[in-house]
Amino acid sequence: MTTPAASICAAGTLRRATRSIARLYDGHLARAGLTTTQFSLLVALERRAKPAPLSELAAEQVFERTSLYRALEPLERDGLVAFTAGTGRSKEVHLTAKGVRRIAEARPHWQEAQSAFLAKFGRSGWNTLAKQLGAIVEVARELPAATE
Repeated sequence: MTTPAASICAAGTLRRATRSIARLYDGHLARAGLTTTQFSLLVALERRAKPAPLSELAAEQVFERTSLYRALEPLERDGLVAFTAGTGRSKEVHLTAKGVRRIAEARPHWQEAQSAFLAKFGRSGWNTLAKQLGAIVEVARELPAATE
């Protein structure tokens, strides 16, 4: 018997999937001294031609600002990113030359994880799921969070 979709917790199911896949990628990226989250943040900064305001990066990566700052702290400590003053009281972050080199070092390990995942899951299935997950992010952004 199939469980009705309405009774399957979306948050719990997505968290289990995220933890499972992050384990694979973290194992590969550890060889370059990075976690999946750190690699994702570095690549997001690499795509930008200029420093990113923390508020924009937080929104793009679906982070609370304080959580983003905590995630960036080890990258700053290791000299992979640097913070600068933005407009007003805001802060901006940018990739350093050392960060660019670390991405280059990590990318083959990321590619190994990606290839292993795609070999098991299937490219077509992933293309479909990736689009659906993008839609989930957009839906979740539109829904208000309950407050006390």
